[in-house]
Amino acid sequence: MDEKDVRKVKEKAGQYLDAQVELLREFSKVDCESKDVEGNRRVVDMAEEMLSQIEGIDIKETFFEGTGAHIVARIKPENPNGKIVINCHLDTVFPKGFTEKYPPFVDDDNWLHGLGTGDCKGGFAVSAYAVKIASELGMLPNKEIVMIYSCDEEIGSITSREVFEKEAAGAECAYVFEGAVKKDGVYGIVSERRGVILGALDIKGVEAHAGGAYLQGHSAIKELAHKILKYYSFNDYDREIYYNVAPISGGRPNGVVAGDAHMEFCVAGLPTNDSFAEAEANIRSLAEHNEDPVCETTVEYRTLFPALERTEAGSRACAIGTKAGEMLGLKVEEAFEPTATDANWFCYFGVPAVDALGPVCTGIHTTEEKVYIPSIREMTELFAVMLGLMDREDR
Repeated sequence: MDEKDVRKVKEKAGQYLDAQVELLREFSKVDCESKDVEGNRRVVDMAEEMLSQIEGIDIKETFFEGTGAHIVARIKPENPNGKIVINCHLDTVFPKGFTEKYPPFVDDDNWLHGLGTGDCKGGFAVSAYAVKIASELGMLPNKEIVMIYSCDEEIGSITSREVFEKEAAGAECAYVFEGAVKKDGVYGIVSERRGVILGALDIKGVEAHAGGAYLQGHSAIKELAHKILKYYSFNDYDREIYYNVAPISGGRPNGVVAGDAHMEFCVAGLPTNDSFAEAEANIRSLAEHNEDPVCETTVEYRTLFPALERTEAGSRACAIGTKAGEMLGLKVEEAFEPTATDANWFCYFGVPAVDALGPVCTGIHTTEEKVYIPSIREMTELFAVMLGLMDREDR
């Protein structure tokens, strides 16, 4: 690629910016919380209408009852030299009725406010239009490009991970379009994220009258208090691995010794997939001993997201981004973020992954969610140029 190619990318990105903003406006008018199959259908239709504008694309869906459809759009040249995956999610955390209460608008500082615009519809607008631009300019790499837009990331990708595992076969890298990481004017392409475990613990005690038969009771809440203190003792602040409990519940009226108690918990900040074994052993230990031997404890847990581990291949993908940024006059560096995304799942399935290729956003998961409109254009330009550099990086 040369300066002339970069100018063409910038021109195209400038032409499409209004369409991207309008698409995000329309997206943010649709309630599409995870498991809202009707809302999912509406945003999938909107996304597929845009994707159909890309020449040579094959669009299919994988549907799961109770969650909805995942889009799998594919561009496959006749003799591809490799395969890449592009990904972001289309679900949100907002229940029905929220989009009507919080309609989209653009403020005086050029921020587009709208539910789901940053997490993660902005990633769709950037990735899809970057591929469209590269296609129109004849800059797509000679690779199979698989674009996966999923509908259940906010609940741990409980069904989309099956799609990820299938499409991971043979992929050399996954490019994930969560919101950009930008600090001090520098965009960070994330090559490392931490993993998360979620779980629940239940205790069965023995009810008794709190006055007349107190000593015959065995309080599940008292036992839960011991469990909570033990659970927090697992915190490893030096390694930034955090154990948290919320919410908790249990018992009946305060005149009755509690016969049951419940807590939910998470472990966040797990740095590698090997570190999960240690956390799981800590969790299991909660059920191995009770302060009150009459009480019974059961515990369940699951991986919400594995860890995204830094790899040489991931760093090479970040280097393509740094080079593309230099050509565009943007500062782009490899970065680390503690939070988890679907990039973690691709790593788990053996594919190097990089993330944070979407636009700059703030207030995600809140009613103050917004994206910075100029960053939509910049990140679209960045990934379009990255696509144009990928074959060159192979040689």
